[in-house]
Amino acid sequence: MKIAIVDDRAEDRKILEECIRNFCMEECADGNGDAKEAASFSIDHFASAEEFLPAFRPGTYDLAFLDIIMDEMNGIELAKKMRGSDPHTLIVFQTTSREYAFDAFPVHPFDYLIKPCRQDEVDNVLTEAGRVLSVGDPEITVSAKGEFRVPVRTISAAVADGRGVELQLTNSQPLRTNETFRSMSEKLEPFPQFLLINRGVMINMDHVMAPEGDCMKMKDGSLHPVKVNGRGAVMSAFTQYMISRVERWQ
Repeated sequence: MKIAIVDDRAEDRKILEECIRNFCMEECADGNGDAKEAASFSIDHFASAEEFLPAFRPGTYDLAFLDIIMDEMNGIELAKKMRGSDPHTLIVFQTTSREYAFDAFPVHPFDYLIKPCRQDEVDNVLTEAGRVLSVGDPEITVSAKGEFRVPVRTISAAVADGRGVELQLTNSQPLRTNETFRSMSEKLEPFPQFLLINRGVMINMDHVMAPEGDCMKMKDGSLHPVKVNGRGAVMSAFTQYMISRVERWQ
């Protein structure tokens, strides 16, 4: 696991690195209890966002711990720049305050740590990160003049158009499929981020900018109308999903 720590406080960087190395040594202890550090972990330190950005490329790091409150560019601004070129790196925010949880939500943080970080909390983050990285991106198979495998995270919305279903994607042009909306919704329903908001319209809540009037405004600027009957239930489900993304930080 390739890890970056971006924090303008040297002491906080040191504390976090010690927690990471403690976890690594515990995980890699041999049968006699003699700890040995895993060569598969690498940790790079950066004292600012400006120092980190020249070293960052898509795929450079699996996991990045970002301090939210830093001089000049803060951690949320840094994360937005990272997401502009790399949607895959797992981002964990560090801060002394919980008030930034909803500000950080649009960049899809993996987790949050309150300073000073604790060993058990870092252990939990690294354990879950290892599980996610080993599983990889979930995909669905769709029919569109052939069989295609589409990463679930790249699907912004699925919209019935009378001739099939159009998948609106974050990383390419829309993909028009030959499937019925019922078939497509059955593929997406197991993933908690997908919500049926109208007849023939299912959205990925991770890609919603905000509710706007009677619609959901997506990050690409598109608008999807919410059904009149049941609008309250849709908005409640969306709010609960947003809260669930940050409830571990409360």
